[in-house]
Amino acid sequence: MRSNFKGNESGPILKGVFMRASSPCTGICRLDEKTGWCLGCGRSRSELDHWRTKSEAWRQRIWKKIPQRLDELGVKCRRFPWTTEEIQNFVLSSLNNCQGTWVMGVVGAVAEFTVVGDAPKLAECTDGMITAFTQNGAIKMLINDDVRALNFDPPNELLRPHVVLAVKRDRGRLPITENVADLGEDVNPLILESAKRVFDLGLGRKEARFCVRVNEGESQKALTRCSGQSFDVALPKISGPLRYDSPTRVVETALGRIEVQGQIPTPNANSPIGPHTHLLPDHLLSERALPVGMELPRAYLPGAIFYPAM
Repeated sequence: MRSNFKGNESGPILKGVFMRASSPCTGICRLDEKTGWCLGCGRSRSELDHWRTKSEAWRQRIWKKIPQRLDELGVKCRRFPWTTEEIQNFVLSSLNNCQGTWVMGVVGAVAEFTVVGDAPKLAECTDGMITAFTQNGAIKMLINDDVRALNFDPPNELLRPHVVLAVKRDRGRLPITENVADLGEDVNPLILESAKRVFDLGLGRKEARFCVRVNEGESQKALTRCSGQSFDVALPKISGPLRYDSPTRVVETALGRIEVQGQIPTPNANSPIGPHTHLLPDHLLSERALPVGMELPRAYLPGAIFYPAM
């Protein structure tokens, strides 16, 4: 399997998302000595001090100045001026209109969710929890006030940008498992099936974890024998049974999870159309959470990346 952290950069810019002047703060609160602008959001000290008390029209005017300021500062991380509701609407629109691919995980271990066909079987938002289902896959994201929509692309009104959904660190991290571990029954599966037992493959990453949900069979036996072993030690022993059985893969971040079913391809085969996963030990060695050029402020953990369709 090969990595697919790549996006498409054609088509019109995001449509159907109404923008309001929420705070542009990205969690980097440090003023540039030369310009006096914040290195995270591009506002001046006076604008920072008066952001909550000034009018909506005033905030809109400042928002329009920010892109040019960030260009001058050489800042790549930019926050979309979306409220929580607008982020939810964007996610639902991207799913219902089959506009691209959502990716969760870290470089070298990801799950990708792309709607197969004209529309997902179900895409809904209940109390901030968005779920969607398609052939061989399901996705769940909790979009609340702890989630920010960020972008790292060079400004270009003719291109649809990537969207990175980041989660405030204080919302809570995933449990970190350094070795292969039997997590017991998956109590909140998205895809209902006979397989219930979940094993964490033990990547030891704070940003995401890669699990498989298995039933009784060779994969479960191999994983049980390797419980307590590091991923590197266990991989040669579990890769064969996992590829043969192709159990459900579950990739989780602080934002939610993607579940993927279907045959795991051989290393040199093309990725299947629709939801699929990539688990690449060589790429994991980079220890990167996000692709090069996407450096998150320390205040956040990565949740998911949206890559627009062609």
